[in-house]
Amino acid sequence: MDTRTVFSAFVFIFSSIACAQETLPPKIFCDTDMLTDCDDAGALAVLHALADRRECEILATVCSVSDVDSAVTVAAINAWYGRPDLPLGVVRGKSVMMKSKFAGPVAKEFRERAKIAAEIPDAVAVYRDVLERQPDGSVVIVTLGYLTNLKNLLKQPATADHISGRELVRKKVAKLVCLGGNFVGHPPRDDLKLGNVNFQRDADSALHVIQQWPGRIDFVGREIGSVPSGLELGKSLAKAPHDNPVRRAYEHYFGGKVQNRHVADLTAILYAVRGLGDYWDIEKRGSMDLQPDMTFTWNLDGERDHAYLKKKLRDGQPNDDYIEGVLDELLIQPPRQR
Repeated sequence: MDTRTVFSAFVFIFSSIACAQETLPPKIFCDTDMLTDCDDAGALAVLHALADRRECEILATVCSVSDVDSAVTVAAINAWYGRPDLPLGVVRGKSVMMKSKFAGPVAKEFRERAKIAAEIPDAVAVYRDVLERQPDGSVVIVTLGYLTNLKNLLKQPATADHISGRELVRKKVAKLVCLGGNFVGHPPRDDLKLGNVNFQRDADSALHVIQQWPGRIDFVGREIGSVPSGLELGKSLAKAPHDNPVRRAYEHYFGGKVQNRHVADLTAILYAVRGLGDYWDIEKRGSMDLQPDMTFTWNLDGERDHAYLKKKLRDGQPNDDYIEGVLDELLIQPPRQR
């Protein structure tokens, strides 16, 4: 076999491997606060439903707060969907802490079922352990809450046995799907009139991650699934079993009866797994110029690898009803395995 034939064979093999990797279900690392809003629970239900359809692989579910009840709620949902052994972590150190309407009650109901160890590990340790075992450029991180864990990860120095947290992200992560910001106007700017709590409540972490992330960030703005999108779901959970922890989270959040809630976190999960599909468009020109007060402008000449979702219009109107229908089906989908 001559040199040209050997070279062609290697090119064919590596091209085949690359094509195979592109068609594999995305590997999702989910980082949620599971504290202030019940749509975090709804988003985790959507993630498990997509995994049950073999559309993604869930690598880990960590919390961006130090509240153990939030972690127990995550574990209860994981167990309900037949994945009790998913890696779990919380912030060990300073974090956002607020009283939750649902995490405490849900944790109390499901603590025995969830089988939480007395010491839940630091989420940064979970990030390191999981990412180090994944193929290069294969992981999609989706953040539904604060960027506390990611800042802590980026600041991890290299050691004799491990590369730095920043280098680990650069090597292993395909993209970060970040729920945050309000992308209003052309080009968009955020003066915080609509609120941007995922950034504001831990502004130091948001500023560090968005300015220092060594790769791609796709932003899912609040106008896509929260204020002022008008999208909402939740009432259909009344059809779910009474011991479904996602249903219980919505019931506790609303004081006893499930009601509709915005779908901000659910849309971020759907995009992280399915991509744009026929749901949204995306703006890839430019990057976010975030300020310490969490206001930002979108710099069309910016050089960071940033993008943000845009609503897709059908006959001149946003396709909100269509997205609500897709998400609602996933929200109430029964677990494939228990």
